[in-house]
Amino acid sequence: MPEVVEKYLTTKEVATRLRRHPRTIRDWIVYGCPTERGTVHLEATKPGKSWLVHPDWLALFEHRIRPVRRADLDLE
Repeated sequence: MPEVVEKYLTTKEVATRLRRHPRTIRDWIVYGCPTERGTVHLEATKPGKSWLVHPDWLALFEHRIRPVRRADLDLE
């Protein structure tokens, strides 16, 4: 059976997807991203000199940094 190689994203690829600077992505990995619920870190791995982010980790991070929707502010 062939081995499945998982695709990881570079900080530059993540930055392009999120429309941020690669330095911001590295800061979110190391220091976290401040949200109204506290600081959220972007999970990543560093097998060499560069950080790599699995797409599942990015999806979870995006979910965690979304603003809290308040029902009393929703318009009908």
